[in-house]
Amino acid sequence: MMTIRDASGSYVHFPSPMKFYLYSILAIAASAVPGTVLAWLTTTSFGLTGVVLALATAALAMVLSVAIFAGLIATGRALKITR
Repeated sequence: MMTIRDASGSYVHFPSPMKFYLYSILAIAASAVPGTVLAWLTTTSFGLTGVVLALATAALAMVLSVAIFAGLIATGRALKITR
């Protein structure tokens, strides 16, 4: 953790950048896995197969993962875990 002195002589602590990176990696993994599984389950329920299944799953997985990621970020901010 990096510290510097402010004008009054007290020390100001900066949050660790590693903590930020760790939370980001966890949030990405926690949103990508369920987003992909939900997309695959949804597209296979329509009876798609082959390349069409792969393309539809990839497109839907991106949309679902971004929505889940946004929800996780909002939850983290609401619980004051992240800024």
